[in-house]
Amino acid sequence: MAVDFFEATQETVHSLNKTERQLFEYVVKNMDTVKHMSIQKLAATCFLSTTTIFRFAQKLGFSGYTDFINSLLVTSHSQSVAEIPDVVTSPGYGEEYLDNLMESVRVMSPKRLGEVVEVLGKKPHIYILTDEHTHTIGQYCEKLFLGLGFRAYFPEVSYHLQHLTNYIRDADMIIALSYSGQDPVLLDFIERVFLQVKPYLLSITRAENNVLQSLSDANFYVFSDEILMNGLDLTSSVPMLMVLERLLYAYLSEHNDT
Repeated sequence: MAVDFFEATQETVHSLNKTERQLFEYVVKNMDTVKHMSIQKLAATCFLSTTTIFRFAQKLGFSGYTDFINSLLVTSHSQSVAEIPDVVTSPGYGEEYLDNLMESVRVMSPKRLGEVVEVLGKKPHIYILTDEHTHTIGQYCEKLFLGLGFRAYFPEVSYHLQHLTNYIRDADMIIALSYSGQDPVLLDFIERVFLQVKPYLLSITRAENNVLQSLSDANFYVFSDEILMNGLDLTSSVPMLMVLERLLYAYLSEHNDT
Protein backbone atom coordinates (compact mmCIF):
# COMPACT_ATOMS: atom_id res chain seq x y z
CA MET A 1 0.00 0.00 0.00
CA ALA A 2 1.42 3.37 -1.02
CA VAL A 3 2.37 5.77 1.78
CA ASP A 4 2.17 9.57 1.81
CA PHE A 5 5.40 10.89 0.25
CA PHE A 6 6.22 13.40 2.99
CA GLU A 7 5.58 10.93 5.77
CA ALA A 8 7.65 8.28 4.01
CA THR A 9 10.67 10.56 3.51
CA GLN A 10 10.66 12.39 6.85
CA GLU A 11 13.41 10.20 8.29
CA THR A 12 15.55 9.78 5.17
CA VAL A 13 15.74 13.18 3.50
CA HIS A 14 18.55 14.28 5.82
CA SER A 15 20.86 11.66 4.32
CA LEU A 16 20.67 13.11 0.80
CA ASN A 17 23.75 14.64 -0.78
CA LYS A 18 23.66 18.01 -2.56
CA THR A 19 22.58 16.62 -5.94
CA GLU A 20 19.92 14.43 -4.37
CA ARG A 21 18.62 17.30 -2.26
CA GLN A 22 18.24 19.45 -5.37
CA LEU A 23 16.35 16.56 -6.97
CA PHE A 24 14.15 16.23 -3.88
CA GLU A 25 13.30 19.95 -4.01
CA TYR A 26 12.48 19.63 -7.71
CA VAL A 27 10.12 16.74 -6.97
CA VAL A 28 8.37 18.65 -4.18
CA LYS A 29 7.94 21.80 -6.28
CA ASN A 30 6.74 19.88 -9.34
CA MET A 31 4.94 16.97 -7.74
CA ASP A 32 1.85 17.13 -9.93
CA THR A 33 4.06 16.81 -13.01
CA VAL A 34 6.64 14.34 -11.67
CA LYS A 35 4.04 11.78 -10.59
CA HIS A 36 3.17 11.24 -14.26
CA MET A 37 6.78 10.98 -15.45
CA SER A 38 8.63 7.84 -16.40
CA ILE A 39 12.06 7.36 -14.88
CA GLN A 40 13.60 8.18 -18.27
CA LYS A 41 11.63 11.43 -18.50
CA LEU A 42 12.56 12.56 -14.99
CA ALA A 43 16.21 11.70 -15.59
CA ALA A 44 16.26 13.69 -18.84
CA THR A 45 14.48 16.66 -17.28
CA CYS A 46 16.97 16.84 -14.41
CA PHE A 47 20.02 15.99 -16.56
CA LEU A 48 20.73 12.86 -14.52
CA SER A 49 21.02 9.17 -15.31
CA THR A 50 18.18 6.74 -14.69
CA THR A 51 20.52 4.92 -12.28
CA THR A 52 20.86 8.09 -10.20
CA ILE A 53 17.07 8.49 -10.09
CA PHE A 54 16.59 4.86 -9.07
CA ARG A 55 19.21 5.13 -6.29
CA PHE A 56 17.62 8.40 -5.17
CA ALA A 57 14.25 6.66 -4.77
CA GLN A 58 15.84 3.83 -2.81
CA LYS A 59 17.76 6.24 -0.60
CA LEU A 60 14.46 7.88 0.32
CA GLY A 61 13.24 4.48 1.50
CA PHE A 62 11.23 3.31 -1.51
CA SER A 63 11.70 -0.16 -3.00
CA GLY A 64 12.09 1.35 -6.46
CA TYR A 65 10.83 3.98 -8.88
CA THR A 66 7.31 2.55 -9.09
CA ASP A 67 6.97 2.64 -5.31
CA PHE A 68 8.27 6.24 -5.38
CA ILE A 69 5.67 7.28 -8.00
CA ASN A 70 2.84 5.49 -6.19
CA SER A 71 3.68 7.49 -3.09
CA LEU A 72 3.44 10.73 -5.07
CA LEU A 73 0.09 9.65 -6.50
CA VAL A 74 -1.51 9.28 -3.06
CA THR A 75 -0.04 12.54 -1.75
CA SER A 76 -2.01 15.75 -1.94
CA HIS A 77 0.21 18.52 -3.28
CA SER A 78 -1.75 21.06 -1.28
CA GLN A 79 -1.43 19.14 1.97
CA SER A 80 -0.83 21.32 5.03
CA VAL A 81 -0.32 24.49 2.99
CA ALA A 82 -0.68 27.53 5.21
CA GLU A 83 -2.54 30.60 4.02
CA ILE A 84 -0.32 33.47 2.89
CA PRO A 85 -1.47 37.11 2.98
CA ASP A 86 -2.36 38.61 -0.40
CA VAL A 87 0.49 41.10 -0.15
CA VAL A 88 3.00 38.25 -0.31
CA THR A 89 1.56 36.90 -3.53
CA SER A 90 1.48 40.29 -5.25
CA PRO A 91 3.58 40.82 -8.42
CA GLY A 92 7.27 41.27 -7.67
CA TYR A 93 7.71 38.55 -5.06
CA GLY A 94 10.09 35.79 -6.13
CA GLU A 95 8.53 32.42 -6.82
CA GLU A 96 11.53 30.70 -5.24
CA TYR A 97 10.89 32.49 -1.95
CA LEU A 98 7.26 31.42 -1.94
CA ASP A 99 8.17 27.87 -2.91
CA ASN A 100 10.48 27.66 0.09
CA LEU A 101 7.66 28.74 2.39
CA MET A 102 5.22 26.25 0.94
CA GLU A 103 7.69 23.37 1.00
CA SER A 104 8.63 23.98 4.64
CA VAL A 105 5.04 23.52 5.79
CA ARG A 106 4.01 20.93 3.20
CA VAL A 107 6.70 18.42 4.15
CA MET A 108 5.74 18.33 7.84
CA SER A 109 4.90 14.70 8.52
CA PRO A 110 1.32 14.43 9.85
CA LYS A 111 2.40 11.46 11.97
CA ARG A 112 5.30 13.34 13.52
CA LEU A 113 3.18 16.46 13.95
CA GLY A 114 0.60 14.42 15.85
CA GLU A 115 3.31 12.95 18.05
CA VAL A 116 4.59 16.40 19.04
CA VAL A 117 1.04 17.64 19.70
CA GLU A 118 0.51 14.64 21.98
CA VAL A 119 3.64 15.53 23.96
CA LEU A 120 2.51 19.16 24.19
CA GLY A 121 -0.84 17.95 25.50
CA LYS A 122 0.97 16.81 28.66
CA LYS A 123 1.90 20.48 29.28
CA PRO A 124 5.69 20.01 29.62
CA HIS A 125 7.94 22.82 30.71
CA ILE A 126 9.53 24.11 27.51
CA TYR A 127 13.12 25.25 27.10
CA ILE A 128 13.92 27.01 23.83
CA LEU A 129 17.47 26.90 22.46
CA THR A 130 18.84 28.75 19.44
CA ASP A 131 22.09 29.64 17.76
CA GLU A 132 23.06 33.21 16.83
CA HIS A 133 21.12 33.08 13.56
CA THR A 134 17.80 32.03 15.11
CA HIS A 135 17.84 34.18 18.26
CA THR A 136 14.89 36.38 17.30
CA ILE A 137 12.87 33.30 16.31
CA GLY A 138 13.48 31.93 19.80
CA GLN A 139 12.03 35.10 21.31
CA TYR A 140 8.90 34.70 19.21
CA CYS A 141 8.69 31.00 20.04
CA GLU A 142 8.74 31.80 23.76
CA LYS A 143 5.96 34.36 23.25
CA LEU A 144 3.80 31.80 21.42
CA PHE A 145 4.06 29.16 24.13
CA LEU A 146 3.67 31.60 27.01
CA GLY A 147 0.53 32.89 25.32
CA LEU A 148 -0.89 29.36 25.35
CA GLY A 149 -0.24 28.95 29.06
CA PHE A 150 2.94 26.88 28.91
CA ARG A 151 5.86 27.45 31.22
CA ALA A 152 8.38 28.40 28.54
CA TYR A 153 11.88 29.74 29.01
CA PHE A 154 14.26 31.16 26.43
CA PRO A 155 17.77 31.91 27.73
CA GLU A 156 18.66 35.22 26.08
CA VAL A 157 22.43 34.82 26.41
CA SER A 158 24.66 31.78 26.36
CA TYR A 159 25.88 32.08 29.96
CA HIS A 160 22.27 31.56 31.12
CA LEU A 161 22.72 27.97 29.98
CA GLN A 162 25.37 27.23 32.61
CA HIS A 163 22.97 26.27 35.40
CA LEU A 164 19.95 25.36 33.30
CA THR A 165 20.90 21.68 33.28
CA ASN A 166 19.95 21.58 36.97
CA TYR A 167 16.33 22.42 36.19
CA ILE A 168 15.46 20.32 33.14
CA ARG A 169 13.59 17.07 33.81
CA ASP A 170 12.59 13.99 31.79
CA ALA A 171 9.02 15.28 31.45
CA ASP A 172 10.17 18.57 29.88
CA MET A 173 10.58 19.54 26.23
CA ILE A 174 13.53 21.22 24.55
CA ILE A 175 12.88 23.07 21.30
CA ALA A 176 16.13 23.65 19.41
CA LEU A 177 16.18 26.04 16.44
CA SER A 178 19.22 25.98 14.17
CA TYR A 179 19.42 26.11 10.39
CA SER A 180 22.77 24.31 10.33
CA GLY A 181 22.09 21.97 13.23
CA GLN A 182 25.81 22.10 13.97
CA ASP A 183 26.18 24.94 16.50
CA PRO A 184 28.80 23.72 19.04
CA VAL A 185 27.40 25.64 22.04
CA LEU A 186 23.88 24.37 21.47
CA LEU A 187 25.03 20.79 20.88
CA ASP A 188 27.32 20.81 23.92
CA PHE A 189 24.45 21.93 26.13
CA ILE A 190 22.09 19.24 24.82
CA GLU A 191 24.70 16.54 25.28
CA ARG A 192 25.29 17.69 28.88
CA VAL A 193 21.56 17.58 29.56
CA PHE A 194 21.31 14.08 28.10
CA LEU A 195 23.98 12.86 30.50
CA GLN A 196 21.53 13.52 33.35
CA VAL A 197 17.98 13.38 31.96
CA LYS A 198 16.18 12.70 28.67
CA PRO A 199 13.62 15.40 27.89
CA TYR A 200 11.75 15.33 24.58
CA LEU A 201 13.89 17.09 21.97
CA LEU A 202 12.16 18.82 19.05
CA SER A 203 14.40 20.50 16.50
CA ILE A 204 13.89 22.60 13.38
CA THR A 205 16.80 22.63 10.92
CA ARG A 206 17.52 22.74 7.21
CA ALA A 207 16.92 19.56 5.22
CA GLU A 208 20.53 18.47 5.51
CA ASN A 209 22.22 15.78 7.52
CA ASN A 210 23.30 17.35 10.82
CA VAL A 211 24.07 16.39 14.41
CA LEU A 212 21.08 18.15 15.97
CA GLN A 213 18.46 16.27 13.96
CA SER A 214 20.20 12.98 14.73
CA LEU A 215 19.83 13.68 18.47
CA SER A 216 16.18 14.72 18.21
CA ASP A 217 13.01 12.82 19.00
CA ALA A 218 11.33 14.86 16.28
CA ASN A 219 12.80 17.07 13.58
CA PHE A 220 11.02 19.36 11.14
CA TYR A 221 13.09 20.77 8.33
CA VAL A 222 12.80 24.01 6.41
CA PHE A 223 13.83 25.25 2.99
CA SER A 224 15.48 28.64 3.08
CA ASP A 225 18.14 30.11 0.80
CA GLU A 226 21.16 31.30 2.77
CA ILE A 227 21.73 35.03 2.23
CA LEU A 228 24.88 36.68 3.59
CA MET A 229 25.52 40.37 2.93
CA ASN A 230 28.14 42.68 4.44
CA GLY A 231 28.78 40.23 7.24
CA LEU A 232 25.08 39.94 8.11
CA ASP A 233 22.99 36.80 7.89
CA LEU A 234 19.83 37.85 6.05
CA THR A 235 18.47 34.33 5.62
CA SER A 236 14.69 34.45 5.86
CA SER A 237 13.23 33.49 9.23
CA VAL A 238 9.75 33.06 7.77
CA PRO A 239 9.94 29.30 6.91
CA MET A 240 10.93 28.43 10.48
CA LEU A 241 8.25 30.73 11.88
CA MET A 242 5.66 29.07 9.66
CA VAL A 243 6.65 25.62 10.93
CA LEU A 244 6.34 26.81 14.54
CA GLU A 245 2.95 28.38 13.90
CA ARG A 246 1.72 25.27 12.05
CA LEU A 247 2.72 23.27 15.10
CA LEU A 248 0.90 25.61 17.48
CA TYR A 249 -2.23 25.67 15.33
CA ALA A 250 -2.23 21.86 15.27
CA TYR A 251 -2.02 21.90 19.07
CA LEU A 252 -4.90 24.37 19.31
CA SER A 253 -7.08 22.26 17.03
CA GLU A 254 -6.63 19.32 19.40
CA HIS A 255 -6.88 21.31 22.64
CA ASN A 256 -9.29 24.11 21.82
CA ASP A 257 -10.96 23.77 25.20
CA THR A 258 -7.88 25.03 27.05
